[in-house]
Amino acid sequence: LLAHRLYLAEGFAQDLSTGLGRLESDMRSWRTVLGQSKTLMVKMLAATAVQDDAAIASGLLTRQDLDETAIGRLGKIVRPLDQVELSLRWPMQSHLVWATKAVTKSLKNDKTDERPLYVSLAAAMPLPVQRRSNAYADYYEAASKAMAEGRYTNLPKPSSFIRTPAVSVVDYVANPIEHIIGIEPLPSWDTYVERTVGTDARLRLASLQAWIRQGAQDGNVVTRLAKAGQAYYDPFTGLPMLVNQQKGLIYSVGQDGKDQEGDPQRDVVATIPKTQSVAIESSRSVPPPRSK
Repeated sequence: LLAHRLYLAEGFAQDLSTGLGRLESDMRSWRTVLGQSKTLMVKMLAATAVQDDAAIASGLLTRQDLDETAIGRLGKIVRPLDQVELSLRWPMQSHLVWATKAVTKSLKNDKTDERPLYVSLAAAMPLPVQRRSNAYADYYEAASKAMAEGRYTNLPKPSSFIRTPAVSVVDYVANPIEHIIGIEPLPSWDTYVERTVGTDARLRLASLQAWIRQGAQDGNVVTRLAKAGQAYYDPFTGLPMLVNQQKGLIYSVGQDGKDQEGDPQRDVVATIPKTQSVAIESSRSVPPPRSK
C-alpha cells in the first residue's frame, strides 16, 4: 500500500496529466486483483487500494480548474464495481478450507499435558470438527446468497448456524471446538462485506460527481442526480443516494442502513462539485430519510 501511494503521489507531484495516467494504471491493476483474488487478505488489500484511488479521484472532481478531458478520464476511472469484483464467495470459501485444515492440524499436533481432561476429550473427538465445518459452510452459503441478492444490510447472523457466542450449556455441547477447546471462531461476512460494498459506494459517489460535472449545467442537483440512473444508486439500499445541500454532500447510508444526515463517520460521503448554476433548495433533499 505504501508503494502504491508513493507511486501516485510522485505522479501528481510532476503534473496533473502524469498523475491521472498513474491513477488510471493503478486503478486498473488493483481492480483486476479485486476481481481475481482468492484470499480474504488480498481481497481486502485490493479494496483498500481502490478506495485510495477513489478518494483521490473524488477530490480531483471538486477542483474547478479541471477541463472536460480530465473529467472524462476520471469518470471512467471511478466506474462502479461489477459483480465479480464485488463477490466474496471464493475468498471466503478459500478461508473456510484453510481454517478447517488448520484446526485439524492444531488439534492433532497439540500434545500438551496442561489441558484439563474434559478439554483433551473434546479435542480427541473428530465429529465436532466436522460439525463445525459444516455449520460454517452453511453460514457462508447463506451469506453468499444474501450478498448476491444485494441484501448487504441484512446478512444472516453466525449465531444462527454456529451457536456462537455461547449463551447456554447446549452451545458448549454443540460447538466444543470454540467454546471448550478455545479455537478462534472464523470471521463473519459483515466486516468484509462492509469494506467491499463500501468501496463500491465510494466509486458510485465519485461517478456521480463526474456526472454532475459532465452533465447539462441547468436545474438543481437533485434533478440532475435523478437522471444518472440506477447504476449509481446506493448499493446498501438499492435507492438513490441522499443529498444534504446544507453540508454540500451526496452520501450513502453505509452498512448500518441508517441515514445519519451525511455524517462522514457513519455515512459514506462525497462533496457536491460546485457549478455556476447549482440551485440551493432545502437542507435535506428527496428521497426522504431512511432508517432501519
